[in-house]
Amino acid sequence: MAEPKHQAVDDQGTTEQQGRAILRRLRDEGFDADDAQLARALGRPVEEVQAWLGGDAPVDDDLVMKARGIAQERGINIE
Repeated sequence: MAEPKHQAVDDQGTTEQQGRAILRRLRDEGFDADDAQLARALGRPVEEVQAWLGGDAPVDDDLVMKARGIAQERGINIE
C-alpha cells in the first residue's frame, strides 16, 4: 500500500513511486540507462531527471504521460 504522501499523480491512479519506476524502466530499457538521453527525449535538463529518479523532485501527471508516450512510440513495455 502506498504511503499517504504518495497520492495518485494521474487519472490511472499512478503514485509518485510508480511514476519513478516507469521513468527508470524507460531510461534503462529505451535509453541505455543514460539519464542524459532520457532528459533529451523528455526535453528537460538532466539534473531534473536525476532529481525525479532520486526522489528529490515530485513526479507529475505530465511527466508520466510523456514517458508512457515515448515508451509506446519505441515499443517498450514500462508498466
